Amino acid sequence: MFRIFFILLLEVVLANAQKLPSAVQSILKRNPRVHWGIHAVQLKTGRVLVSMNADQYFVPASNMKLFSTAFALETLGTEHRFTTRVLSATPIDTQGSLAGDLILQGGGDPSLSSRRHPYQQENPFAEDRLLPLRELARQLRERGVRFIRGQIVGDDSMYKLDPIPNGWAADDGVFEYGAPVSALSFNDNIFGLRATSGATQLSPAVEYFSILNELRNVETLPRKVLASRAVGSRVLRLSGNIPPRAKEYSNDFAVDEPALYAATAFREVLLEEGIRVDGEAVVRHLAPATLESIELARRDSPPLPLLLQVVDKVSQNLHAELVLRAATQKRPLANFLQQTGIAEQDTNFEDGSGMSRLSLVTPKAVVQLLRYMSQQKNFELFRSLLPVGAQDGTLRNRFDRSPQAIRIQAKTGSLTHISALAGYADSKRHGPIAFQVIANNSNAPSQEVRAAIDRIALALLQ
Repeated sequence: MFRIFFILLLEVVLANAQKLPSAVQSILKRNPRVHWGIHAVQLKTGRVLVSMNADQYFVPASNMKLFSTAFALETLGTEHRFTTRVLSATPIDTQGSLAGDLILQGGGDPSLSSRRHPYQQENPFAEDRLLPLRELARQLRERGVRFIRGQIVGDDSMYKLDPIPNGWAADDGVFEYGAPVSALSFNDNIFGLRATSGATQLSPAVEYFSILNELRNVETLPRKVLASRAVGSRVLRLSGNIPPRAKEYSNDFAVDEPALYAATAFREVLLEEGIRVDGEAVVRHLAPATLESIELARRDSPPLPLLLQVVDKVSQNLHAELVLRAATQKRPLANFLQQTGIAEQDTNFEDGSGMSRLSLVTPKAVVQLLRYMSQQKNFELFRSLLPVGAQDGTLRNRFDRSPQAIRIQAKTGSLTHISALAGYADSKRHGPIAFQVIANNSNAPSQEVRAAIDRIALALLQ
C-alpha cells in the first residue's frame, strides 16, 4: 500500500511541473483503449483548464444523481418532507373495530426504513428493520384500533406505475441496486438473506418470498453460491455449495411489487402489535374515485437535504428515482436544465439514478450544472451532499488514502464498462474547480480505470 501511495504521490508531483493538459495526457496514455471525457473549469472565472471530448455523449452512470439531487433541492426546497399516511373510509367504532380496509398510502418517501439520518457511515440502520411500520402500528393502537375487518391495502397511486425505468437491464430487478420504484417503498424495496446449506434467514423477516434452498454442503467442493429469480416470480432459488464451516452467504435482493411488500410487512407488524386483521394484504396502483378521508396515523420523513445526502454519499438508486419523481410533479426536468444554461442537445435522460444505459450527457453539461449550483444560495449544502475524497461514502476507499484527497468532493459513477467522477476540487493554483472525468467503453479492469480517474482528480488539485 505504501508503494502504491508513493507512486501516486510522485505522479502528482510530476504533474504539477507540467501544464495541466499535458499531465492529464500522460495519465491517459496508460489507458488508450478507453473513450475518455474530461472537462474542468475554474469556478471563479469560468476558464477551461482541461477538456477532452467535452461535447460528446457519455453514459453518465451515477453521475446522473448530481442532476436528480440538484433538481430536487432547487425545486422542492430544503424544508420539504415526504408523508406516509394510514387511512380509512369509516371511523373506528366504540369497540376499537374498523369495518373496512386500512390503507397504507405511500407519499414517495425514500426514508420509510430503519435507516438513520443524518447519514452515518458506520452502523447506518437501526436493528429493527420494521421500525417505521411499527411506529405507525403503535399510533393506531393509541387511537384505539384493535380489530381490522377489511384488507391492508398498499397504495402507491401517487406516482404513475413505472417500476423499471427505460434502459435498465433485465436482471437489475433481482438485486438491491435495481429495486423497482414505487410511491410506497419500504426498506428500500429489498430484503436481506443469509444462507447456509441447511437454513436461510431473512431481514426483515417478512413472509413474502419463497426461498428454494438447493445449496449443498460438500467439503471437497469450493464455496460458490448462485441466486436466481424469474421475472414476475416470488421464488428465489439458491444453488451451489457452501462447505462446512465456510463463510455464510449473504446478499440483498429486490422485491417485485414494492407496495404489496409494504402492505404484507405492515399486516405482520399489526398482528405483532396486538391488532387483529381479518383481511389479506393487497395492492392498489390507481386511486379510487372517492379517497379515504380519515387519517389514523402518519409518518413524516426527515427534511429533504438529509435524504439527498444518502442519495449522493452511498449512491442510492431507488432514492434518486423517488426524489426525481417528486420534483417532476412540480415542474419538468427540462425546465430546470434550461434554467441552468445547459443546451438541450447536451442531455438525454431516461432515469434519475444513472442505471439506464440509454441516458446520455456531455461532460460540458455536467460541469455546467456544477457551475450553476455554485452560484445558488444552497451551494454549500449541495456540495456537502457529495462524498469526500478518501473520507466517506463511495470515495472512502479511493485515492489510496491520499491526504490531499480531502479537497475533493465528488460523485462517483459505475456501470459495466463505465466509470465516472464529477464534482468539486480545491486547486492550489486555480481555487475551486468544477470537473468531470468519465470513461466509457472500457474493457480494462474497473479498478485500473478508477485509479486513472483518481490520478487525474489529484492532478487537478495542483
